[in-house]
Amino acid sequence: MSTLSSRYITAVSRSVPESQRSDVEAEVAAAIEDLTEARLAAGSTPEDAERAVLLELGDPMRLAADYSNKPLYLIGPDHFPTYIRLLKILAATVLPVIGVAVMLGSFLSGGDAGEIISGGIIAVMGVALHIFFWTTLIFAIIERSPDSKQIRAKWDPSTLPDTPPGGVRLGDTLAAVLVALVGIIYLPWQHFSSPFRDANGEPIPTLNAELWPVWIPLLMAGLLATAVLEIFRYRAGGWSWRFVAVNTVLELVVAVPLIWLAATNTLLEPRFVTELVGHGWADAALHLNVSVIVITAGVVTWNLIDPLRKVRIDTAARAKRPRPLG
Repeated sequence: MSTLSSRYITAVSRSVPESQRSDVEAEVAAAIEDLTEARLAAGSTPEDAERAVLLELGDPMRLAADYSNKPLYLIGPDHFPTYIRLLKILAATVLPVIGVAVMLGSFLSGGDAGEIISGGIIAVMGVALHIFFWTTLIFAIIERSPDSKQIRAKWDPSTLPDTPPGGVRLGDTLAAVLVALVGIIYLPWQHFSSPFRDANGEPIPTLNAELWPVWIPLLMAGLLATAVLEIFRYRAGGWSWRFVAVNTVLELVVAVPLIWLAATNTLLEPRFVTELVGHGWADAALHLNVSVIVITAGVVTWNLIDPLRKVRIDTAARAKRPRPLG
């Protein structure tokens, strides 16, 4: 037998248990010999016949896996759907809790904004890595267990999720709620735990302290109502004209005060502006107020136009939603 065929047989036998090697080597050698003779009888040259036979038998590692009944994949099709579902559930439940808990702990211990945010991100990334590693390891072990087929999770049609009646997606809703919650947390945080300090070590808020009796609670209430609206919109399956009207009111409740306060130069805390000027930013108040006006106007304009663009689509999608049988 030629060197090429011998190398192929060695590659196959190397990947099977030692107790099977002699039998596998004999069986593969016989297969190569039979297939080669058939091709020689058909008129092929010995070299072409041998090469064609080895190509027909395929990758030696794959052939060895067939002989030893060992999967070449980490997690096979029997368990992969359950594996993916479990990863999604763990990511959606564990990671937000870990992130919020770590950031809250850092906040309560007096950490600055950078420490709070970076600590939360690092904690979430670390836990996500552990979730992926240990879940994958457990399923890989299950895949290679003798009773792997018997412990496969049985699928039930009743576990199918409800079809969203509109175009709303859970990810968009969660992002909108998260942005609103960050704004709600920031408003009191910047007043009591600002990273900027005066000569006595007292925190210097970024927003005017005189806004507290009316404006800051109003902004917090508007952001909270916006988050609640996003949840109701998701449960309803998208935009409706009623949601559009409520959204318009809430967007204006938040945006108009911000723009007006920035335009009248009463939004920022004077001590904060003085601190920035002392560090060389001479036009800090002008630049920050203009930025607030431009960004707020752009965001509110989009948030008013986008629902008008989607409301007809979501309404039509809800109308086409299949009705329950019976």
